[in-house]
Amino acid sequence: MDTALVLLSLFLIDSLAIVSPGPNILLVVHAAAERDRRGALLIAVGLAAAGAMWALIAVTGLTAVFELMPSLQTAIRIAGAAYLLYIAVRLWRSHAGPKPTVAVSERAAQPARQALLRGLATGLLNPKSLAYFGSIFVLLVPADAGWPLRAAAVGLVLFDALLWYGLAACLFSTPRVIEGYMTLRRPIDRACAALMAAFGVKLML
Repeated sequence: MDTALVLLSLFLIDSLAIVSPGPNILLVVHAAAERDRRGALLIAVGLAAAGAMWALIAVTGLTAVFELMPSLQTAIRIAGAAYLLYIAVRLWRSHAGPKPTVAVSERAAQPARQALLRGLATGLLNPKSLAYFGSIFVLLVPADAGWPLRAAAVGLVLFDALLWYGLAACLFSTPRVIEGYMTLRRPIDRACAALMAAFGVKLML
């Protein structure tokens, strides 16, 4: 298959995978509206790094590893489900008290290292990432592809994640969006928590 066609197909499908509802995009949106743009962008960088790591593992034989060690795939799924449930509980329990009156400009920024690690951990433990890179991604990149194409595919995954998660962080950290979020904060947090829990429970079952 032509290299340009492979990369174009990968860009389109990878972009759809990123923007479709899931733990990664929910984390960026919530952080942007709840915390600050810088923290959300750092989470986006962590998610992008995790995506690049998954892509690198995929092009170096992820499916072969899972065939040899099926228990590893199960362990990753369980760890991912547990982490999603942990995030869901934290979201559900947040802001249980009265609505705060702190101005948007005075909100506490998330520590840089914490934001990066949160994005990295979520991306690595996200079962959606495992499913995507273990199936769709490895089908898009031909098994006989040379290392230049494999490297380009990994780089494209990194670029895609920085692009779309970065756009989400910038969009949902604008004053108008933040004000709307602050007004409906508790139901939005509960809805995000319910979605996270649903992803986790689905894996557990």
